Amino acid sequence: MEVTPNNDMLTELLIAKMLEDDMRALENARAAEQLQLSEALRSSALSAGRFPKKVVPVSMGLSDEDVALGILSSEIIANKDAAIAQAMQHAEDSNVVASKQYAQKLAAAEKKCALDAEFARRLQEAMDNGEDDAEMRDAESILGQDVIEDIMANDLNAKGKGKGKDRQDAAPPPYYEPYVKKEEVDSPGLYPTCGICMEPFQATHSPAAAARTANSSSRLQFGTYLPCPHGHAYCISCLNGYIHSKLDPEGTGAGTSLNAVVFPIRCPECPLAEWPEGIPDVVAERVLSEKGMVLWHHQKLLDSLPRHYCPNPRCSALVQLDEDSEDPQALCPSCNSLICVPCRVVWHNDLTCEEYQALPLDDRSPEDQKALQLIKAENWRRCPSCAFIVELAVGCNHITCRCKTEFCFKCGSLWDIRNKRCSRVPSCELWDETMLLEERERERERQQRAQRVPAAVGHARHPAAGNVGHIGYIAPPPYHPQNPFPNPARGQYAADLSWMDDPDVLCTRHWFTAEMINTLTCQYCDTKLTSLADLRYHLGHVRWHAVYACCGRFFKREVDYQRHLDAPHTRFGDHDYQFRRN
Repeated sequence: MEVTPNNDMLTELLIAKMLEDDMRALENARAAEQLQLSEALRSSALSAGRFPKKVVPVSMGLSDEDVALGILSSEIIANKDAAIAQAMQHAEDSNVVASKQYAQKLAAAEKKCALDAEFARRLQEAMDNGEDDAEMRDAESILGQDVIEDIMANDLNAKGKGKGKDRQDAAPPPYYEPYVKKEEVDSPGLYPTCGICMEPFQATHSPAAAARTANSSSRLQFGTYLPCPHGHAYCISCLNGYIHSKLDPEGTGAGTSLNAVVFPIRCPECPLAEWPEGIPDVVAERVLSEKGMVLWHHQKLLDSLPRHYCPNPRCSALVQLDEDSEDPQALCPSCNSLICVPCRVVWHNDLTCEEYQALPLDDRSPEDQKALQLIKAENWRRCPSCAFIVELAVGCNHITCRCKTEFCFKCGSLWDIRNKRCSRVPSCELWDETMLLEERERERERQQRAQRVPAAVGHARHPAAGNVGHIGYIAPPPYHPQNPFPNPARGQYAADLSWMDDPDVLCTRHWFTAEMINTLTCQYCDTKLTSLADLRYHLGHVRWHAVYACCGRFFKREVDYQRHLDAPHTRFGDHDYQFRRN
């Protein structure tokens, strides 16, 4: 049960009353003892033949206990009087608060009546003028926000007070704000709840203006609803902080970096596909301060400008290009590289822009040729908007570039945000396990090369290295798939290792095969795999060791594989499912 101040005060009064009753009982017991003692002395005198003329009460004297009890009795009476005074003060305060609430309700009702009267007057004027009232849905659309704020900010107590200029020059009073009881705040059905802090707030058209003119310290926060499809509601503190985290992540007031793209600022809860427009300017003006609106318009202006980056691969700084100028050249302020504005590349000597753009992409420069070869070798992808190179290490084919462009990693087509698929027809699969397994196998090849390079001879040269005097990056040899049918007359050859998923074909009694399947470890190179599909892809595409398989078995050495082929076999009638990689 919740303990309130009224319950505490009643408890104190009850305790004081009980202590007072106890003290009165002790005093009565003390007086009774004195009467008994006086009666005993009188009886003793009569028995001795003495007849006292006057009965004098016997005084027993005051002991320390009597003094302490007297002091305690005085303190109890004082505490009781203080509790009674506190109860009276609390009742008086409650009456004052109730009167204030009632007065505020009357003021709010009067302002509402004034607003309704002005709305009715404007509506009547519009109807008298023959205007169509189909668009007149509420008071805000007819009166305007400024008129509504003037009516709500009007001081009702100033009516009839003052004359002429003095009354007109008087400063407008603070904005009226109703008193909110604690039990009303705790009730989620009376006020909307903020989607970020999960606290109730008072919804209003312009939270920033209402917060500036509020005059109460024990008030609810103001907030508003976003015009998103779900109509999510947020208080002004959370929505203001959310927008500032996008406009000024560092909190220094300098805004974001020049490379960052902020807009559109989406709803904190709605996916971008459901509301791609983001928070509009009219909502920002109702929430942000003047300084915040300066950051808002500044960042929006930066996002609207075309962004160009230095084509020098060692720079990539943001540069400003004048496309209207007749000069096709521009200079990067960071690395001083000369840029061709129409072609967006480092200046091409001895070639016009038409001649340069007519060249194939692979032949435009040695650097481009090496980059394209590396992109193809590493299975990377270029962003269709900014040409930034993207690598898929883990995850699905849905890629979001740093320029906020969404595309499919597998084919490079733009991503259909609303339908959540690739825009290519037919669309690519969202997940491509084979591509991820290929990337993992390529990483294992790089690790194997890194382990073999230190063991090479000190100044050995790759044939393609030319006159380079040190060991550099050695490209992997080109992959040529083995002929899966080298000898069709001798059994059935398998083009892949898909039979590893077939328990009727896979021979788990063979120790070498069983150890490989049970531990998910390649017994040829001791590489630990993550799944059976990863093991199958590794054995089918590995290029640094041989693989021998036949009749659902794997063989460690080639001599064991040849001995198996030379021996008669009756499991499948012939040597089927042969697979060999040298």
